[in-house]
Amino acid sequence: MAQDHVTAWLDLAFSGDSQARDKLIEYYRPFILKEAQRVCRRPLQWGHDDELSIALIAFDEAIDAYEKSKGGSFNLLCRLVIKRRLIDYFRQVDKLNDIPDTDQLTSKAIFNEDWERSEREREIEKYSQLLNDFNLSFEQVAKAQPKHHQTRETLRRVAKILAGDKVMMGYLYSKKNLPKGQLCELAGVTPRILDRGRTYVIALALLISRNDLPHLQSYAQELAKEGDS
Repeated sequence: MAQDHVTAWLDLAFSGDSQARDKLIEYYRPFILKEAQRVCRRPLQWGHDDELSIALIAFDEAIDAYEKSKGGSFNLLCRLVIKRRLIDYFRQVDKLNDIPDTDQLTSKAIFNEDWERSEREREIEKYSQLLNDFNLSFEQVAKAQPKHHQTRETLRRVAKILAGDKVMMGYLYSKKNLPKGQLCELAGVTPRILDRGRTYVIALALLISRNDLPHLQSYAQELAKEGDS
């Protein structure tokens, strides 16, 4: 089936068309089965395994959550929602206790690793959408990272000051730009430095200031600490 048909079904399903939703679910059944088996690490059968019912409900939830205007991947969203819902299910029914003792430690380690990876993927998607609101991309941020160590230290310090000030962050979110006058005064830098480091400072400040991106925020904070050493 051509991708444009899938896109059309998504638009219709999101708007409340039940027939389009049914067609979309039927088309994605192999995908749902594959993702559920990947998370469960065993073969599954429709009508036999509860995990597939959970995955199907998760896929239906992903349809309602998908916002094409933000440019995200529907397949990635489905993978994340299916994985999160299955992990929630495992925790509720304590499925890990059914694993033989000899394999339990290894299996729990794999389970936790999958959970961490799922959360990181979810945060990356959310952060990507946040950057997109500022007309930025990961590629732009990577290119904007200063090569000179001292410049990186300075901009990281500026980003920490910005992230810690609610008034300046409010300005950043509303104007989609840096509050240069106040930030220059507080950070002791020139407007020229802020102009050159605008992308890097904004991206880092957005990450440091969030409390819903703990994995990525931890990484950003470690980068920022380098300027204090």
